[in-house]
Parts: sequence; C-alpha cells; structure tokens
Amino acid sequence: MAEPFVEIRKTHRPGDAAHICYEVYDGDTGGSLGYFDKESDAQHRADSMNGMVERETGKRLDRPTQNAEVE
Repeated sequence: MAEPFVEIRKTHRPGDAAHICYEVYDGDTGGSLGYFDKESDAQHRADSMNGMVERETGKRLDRPTQNAEVE
C-alpha cells in the first residue's frame, strides 16, 4: 500500500451495542474519525480524508475493501 488509509467499518456505537453504525477508521493512527448512522455519510468522510492524503502525498492509495466488519 502506498500510504495509510481511511476506511469504513460497520460496527456498534460505543456504549450502545444495539445501535449499528458506520465508523470511519484511520489505518495510520488506529483511531476512529467518527461514527455515522448513514453509510453514505461515512463514505463521504472517508473519501474526503483519503483524497486529502492523495493530494498531499501525490500517491494513489490502495483502497481497502469497503465495510470491513468489526466486533
């Protein structure tokens, strides 16, 4: 992979195991960039962050498979 990536993971909202949401996850830092109820909102955030990295580094990112499942 050219650079670290930001991906979307389908997960449970912290503190509420009954609430399914989409986490935008930073593969570089190993941290969350936020939780979203709508997959489209999470995708927009991930695309924005990945695009910023590509512009700053001049390198194309190898994109991960969308919707990685986490527990």
